[in-house]
Amino acid sequence: MKKYEKMLMAIKNAEFNCFSNKGDWLYIANNKDTKKGLFRVPNYIHYFVSVNEQRMPSEIGVVKKINGHITAKELAELDYKSRKKDLTLLTTETVKEYEWFLERINAQPEHTPMAVTWLEKTFPRNVKELRVHKKFFTGLSKEEKKELFEF
Repeated sequence: MKKYEKMLMAIKNAEFNCFSNKGDWLYIANNKDTKKGLFRVPNYIHYFVSVNEQRMPSEIGVVKKINGHITAKELAELDYKSRKKDLTLLTTETVKEYEWFLERINAQPEHTPMAVTWLEKTFPRNVKELRVHKKFFTGLSKEEKKELFEF
């Protein structure tokens, strides 16, 4: 199984709807996760949650190198444990979703802010899929970006 050296990490900043503790690992929220009444987002924006017991929501994460490496299966197991789900329910199809996520994250340089949104296609048929992508901050200076994303 492929090993990855980068992971999406949380920046704790209420101004940007990021409520996970700084440095927590993030993964895409599932339909049972909630924003815990902390913020509201338009219907096309989705969010991440921390992969720990609290499962705190974050609209933005930042790509960071980790000590060592992680595989998609290890990330899936961490996510399942934090959701209190049985690890025997993990299938190769499920692990592929985590692999897709890690590939998207590892394709970006370190300190890159990332977001997750819904992409709706209506032609040739209605499809709604999640997109993990780079997030641009045009209103911030270089110093503000450095302070926010390079920790």
